[in-house]
Amino acid sequence: MPTIIDSLNLISKTIDNILDFIAADDCLSKDFEEYLNINNIEINSEKDFNNTIIQYIFDMKMQSGLRVLEYYRRNNANSSNAVIEALLDSFVGVFKIEKIQSNSYNALCLASNAQITLTPMVKMYHLKQIGRYDHIEARIVEFNNNLYILEIYNVIPELDVYQARVCAIKHMLEYPKSAYYKNEKKKTELAQSAGIFYQKFEELFNNNFIITTNKKADCLIEFFNQYRKNSKNLDYSALIENVEKNRYIKIEELDYDEKTLANKEISGFSSHKETYDIGLFVDKERGLYIIPFLETFFKCFCEDIEGKKECLREFLTSDKVPPEIIKLAYDKYPNFLNEINKNLNTNFSTLEELLFNTKASFVSSIVFSSVNILFNSELFSSLLDQ
Repeated sequence: MPTIIDSLNLISKTIDNILDFIAADDCLSKDFEEYLNINNIEINSEKDFNNTIIQYIFDMKMQSGLRVLEYYRRNNANSSNAVIEALLDSFVGVFKIEKIQSNSYNALCLASNAQITLTPMVKMYHLKQIGRYDHIEARIVEFNNNLYILEIYNVIPELDVYQARVCAIKHMLEYPKSAYYKNEKKKTELAQSAGIFYQKFEELFNNNFIITTNKKADCLIEFFNQYRKNSKNLDYSALIENVEKNRYIKIEELDYDEKTLANKEISGFSSHKETYDIGLFVDKERGLYIIPFLETFFKCFCEDIEGKKECLREFLTSDKVPPEIIKLAYDKYPNFLNEINKNLNTNFSTLEELLFNTKASFVSSIVFSSVNILFNSELFSSLLDQ
């Protein structure tokens, strides 16, 4: 059984190997340059580069839809699969420090309310600014039954509980796993909730998705929520409307701060200046999804849609779009693969191959929807009460 020091060295060595691989691999090097250009990222210092490359490795997908770590694993025979698996499963969360040990922290994961022990990748004396009851915003990885802190992004003071909760919810939506990490009871609750979402949605709408506009979406979501609670079947026809013209555009992100506690997947769509279509889609295992431009995505396969290329890429690469949406479009449109390959310069020959390369994160485990996560989060409820 490897020691903690052995594990730390192996993780560090693997990350170094990934950095070397990115520099040497033509495909990844070009993709990283494109990532910088698309996101208007300027590298002015070594610190800028380190922060950017770490985010690219752990959080970004290549233009093809494959995660960088997954590409590395598939194209490097010398990689340690156990470490890569652990890194692929890493997540960012907020953790309350409850006790400081000689080489680790006893902490509480705010999202899942689980007690865990975290071992930093650096010596504890480098982290003297972190005190008992402070909160750390950090990326953690589980390897050989131990939890390691890969990076600490922020230290939130003990008394700033509100900000710690807001930050925890933000990361909970980005990394749904954190909502039930080390908490099997919560995982079971989320699975049961997904089934209820599915049952109630099909009862009300007689389908697994429904389309409206962002101007009506907030009210339609609330309408469904009320039906979910009391099954009172009312007329929702006034909440359904069509856009004049389907097109794909970039919509602004709502900030996660004191002014906007709920993210755009739960409320705030109507505040966007542009009018666009939104789909409510329910999955039996994952829960309710609220997906901007769902109708536009479907029409990409039968019409000349403005922003078609960007729309197709977004739906294939986004982890907020479950594979069932892709399967639905594949079954509905015979030209599905032809349009994907033509617009995205890919050569997928089967649906399975496409999903293997674009929705790999959904394969290894159930990824619950953000709506399901929030509706069942005591942390979110307590924040709203506050």
